[in-house]
Amino acid sequence: MGRVMIDDLKATLRRLGDAQVRLWAGMAFMVLAMASIQYDENIAPGVGRISEAWNSATSDLGRTLASFTL
Repeated sequence: MGRVMIDDLKATLRRLGDAQVRLWAGMAFMVLAMASIQYDENIAPGVGRISEAWNSATSDLGRTLASFTL
């Protein structure tokens, strides 16, 4: 009888632990999804402008260096 109660207690605790893991994993997923959305809306456009400016500068430099070749 005592052994059955201990096994039931272990099973109940395991189910509660599994539920906690699923809860925290879901919360982490939601936080990462919100951070991804904020990155796409706020940070990525600025990074795109920096990238375009860098590409423009390097292409200008490439044209300048090409004009010096013989």
